[in-house]
Amino acid sequence: MAATEDETKIVTLTARLLKPGRDIEGTFAADYAPGQTKAFEEKDWPGIEGARLFVGEAFSTPPGWLEFVTRASPGAGSITKTTVDGVEEERRLWVSGAAGILFVPVDGRVMAICFGHAHIPLNLEAFEKRFGLKVTLNRVPRDKLRTLDVAVPDATSFQKRIQSSRDSDLSAFGVNVLRDIAQVAGGTPKDKDFARFVAGKDSLSITCKVGPNDIEDLSIKLMAAYKDKAYQSDFKWIDFLQPVDKTVTAELDTKLSEALQELRDGGVNDLHLAPPEIVDYREGSKLHYNGFNGGSDDFFQLGIGDYCAQLDKAGFAGDIAEIKEKHYIRGARSGEEKLSKRWRVYECLVYELEHQPAGETKASRFALYGGDWYRIDSDYKDQIENGFDAIPKKSVIGATTCANEELLNEDLKARPEFVCLDKQKINPKGVRYANLEPCDFFSETKQFIHVKDGHSSHSISHLWSQGFVSAEAFVNDGKFRGDLRKKVKKLKPGFEAHLPTARKKPDTSEYEIVYAIMRRPYADGSMSIPFFSKVSVHSSLEQLQNMGFKVAIDLVEKLEPVAVAA
Repeated sequence: MAATEDETKIVTLTARLLKPGRDIEGTFAADYAPGQTKAFEEKDWPGIEGARLFVGEAFSTPPGWLEFVTRASPGAGSITKTTVDGVEEERRLWVSGAAGILFVPVDGRVMAICFGHAHIPLNLEAFEKRFGLKVTLNRVPRDKLRTLDVAVPDATSFQKRIQSSRDSDLSAFGVNVLRDIAQVAGGTPKDKDFARFVAGKDSLSITCKVGPNDIEDLSIKLMAAYKDKAYQSDFKWIDFLQPVDKTVTAELDTKLSEALQELRDGGVNDLHLAPPEIVDYREGSKLHYNGFNGGSDDFFQLGIGDYCAQLDKAGFAGDIAEIKEKHYIRGARSGEEKLSKRWRVYECLVYELEHQPAGETKASRFALYGGDWYRIDSDYKDQIENGFDAIPKKSVIGATTCANEELLNEDLKARPEFVCLDKQKINPKGVRYANLEPCDFFSETKQFIHVKDGHSSHSISHLWSQGFVSAEAFVNDGKFRGDLRKKVKKLKPGFEAHLPTARKKPDTSEYEIVYAIMRRPYADGSMSIPFFSKVSVHSSLEQLQNMGFKVAIDLVEKLEPVAVAA
């Protein structure tokens, strides 16, 4: 039954979609499930056959800042209130949050309309991933976007939020469709009767004119929007990464477990930790790893090495299923000492690998990000691989037994064809504290060589931007060129002849930007870099080539040190 005009008004609701086959009782987190200590109470919802409403208190606790304040003022934990009868009562300061979830059957599935703090009592694994994102992009045209969150997974993952003050076209958001993964989108739907504004990732926030009796009609519209394929005309790139099913996930988790054990055994690989969402670092950054035996040490940034150390310290011998279910990261917010649960550890793991699932005829590339495994679209993968293969490969440095970048740089200082500029900082014109490093080594054949240990915790993608920023200063900043020439002359007299003076613009075609990346060979003996590092090179490469530079990559093979006989 539709609501009357008086009953409808503009409201903002949150919606989620249960995964197929999930029962309603199973959508609650353990403590909130029926029969448990924090179980929500079921109420009637007349008018929709099969609808079920659950309401309750998601949390009830003293405020996090109270412990700090009461150390100086013990009486600050309570206040005096006067009742309507004029009686004074002492009341403790307390923070609580109510929540409600209305489950609505629709088209053989179940929609969850969420109120208040509903994300706390729910087991979010029971709901569809990217539901909110797909509904948004199916109903918001490309020129009506208002906000967009994207992630760039790599050895260091980057996330950014781009917001406009008015509806804008996708092109204005500066999205690199070959590199950026859409996380959250929001904008104005073309159909105002559908909604005034929508935004979403897994859940959907929808601002629309609706009353309690319109919920069934709204759920039907949301299901239709989710099943639509309209997004493929303007937002096809979100399908470059496709979620995988449970069977393949189980196989990939086995590989993930092996990678984690390799790190605990002292080996190296590209597995690392990154926040699964944009983080407000003003909230504080003290972190604990919890969910296994033993108390966690204090940490102030995510680090796979720290997590492995905590596992070893606790003697953890469980499997990946236990990690997924029980291991989590707690963090303190600004002004609070108390740590609260932030993310599951599994949600923060970032990893990629080649794997041939059982029953399939060829291998695919897979990536773990934000708690989900994705299959990388084959056409997209080929496009990236072909672009990377087209970059000239050179052996400028040659194979090395050096264990890391620092040792390699020390080793290369003795080579007469190079001048070492590692840690040599130059301030561009008009900037006092930029401390820009021109490169790690400059060669007598006019090569700016940037070195990076590709197995370190630092991002290879940072190497691409380093090369571009340095090259841009070399071309456009006479002061930078002059200071660079002076440094080179001081370090290796006569070598400055390979560089232009401050007043002379360089002929960029004479110079080459070389990215030297230390890597161990893959199991088949081949040399390469992680897929997402290949994705991130394209932007810098195009900019350097547009400036006229030659660009090359030197994959420096890391050999095992030769044992010396006693």
